[in-house]
Amino acid sequence: MAGAHKSYIFSLVPSSDAETAFAFHKQIATNNSHIWPRDHDYIKQLAEDNCLYGVRRGESGEYVALCYAVLDETQHEWELGGLVVEPSVQKLGIGAVLARFALANTMVFEQPWSTGDEIIAYVHEANDDPRKLLGKLGFRHAGTIEVPSGAAPPGMKRNADGNLVGDKFIFTLEGLEQLSKWFDEEFDGTLDHGKAAAQIRLNSLMSVEQLKESLRDLANRRRR
Repeated sequence: MAGAHKSYIFSLVPSSDAETAFAFHKQIATNNSHIWPRDHDYIKQLAEDNCLYGVRRGESGEYVALCYAVLDETQHEWELGGLVVEPSVQKLGIGAVLARFALANTMVFEQPWSTGDEIIAYVHEANDDPRKLLGKLGFRHAGTIEVPSGAAPPGMKRNADGNLVGDKFIFTLEGLEQLSKWFDEEFDGTLDHGKAAAQIRLNSLMSVEQLKESLRDLANRRRR
């Protein structure tokens, strides 16, 4: 497969990589009118706040995917968004693994439901690509939003009235159960049935096995 590598590293993007991450985000977002382009300062702040997740080719390779999970305190919502994947590696399923990593990290370390916060995602009305993935991740449709023309980035696609329209999705208990099951039973440390290795790197406070245990515990407690 063109662009494939033997190993991909999934981790939080350190602040020292903010410049590189922004350059990658800009490269993808500039050519996709369905993606909300983020500026340099926003990406830098995400990295500094440990809210930016990335995938690199090997230990010191370039970034091939990014996403973020960031809290909007006024809305009591963590937004899973900004998922961008280099076209040459999209068929490996990197985006799905990265989204699950970001969800798991957020659920375990931030405990959003314990404070009444939701995890949500937004999708442009004309963007069909993320909808199937969000369904697999256990998000449910929660309504439609409309951003006035003047409040949306100039490069994004508008409707006939000149406004930006999208759909809102909310992460569910079924999603948490599916996430826990995926880590326990489906994730084998590879991408696309063994075509490449997928190494998940957590901070020094937790191993992947401890993450799995924490997800199981969260799901069990929410069922009660």
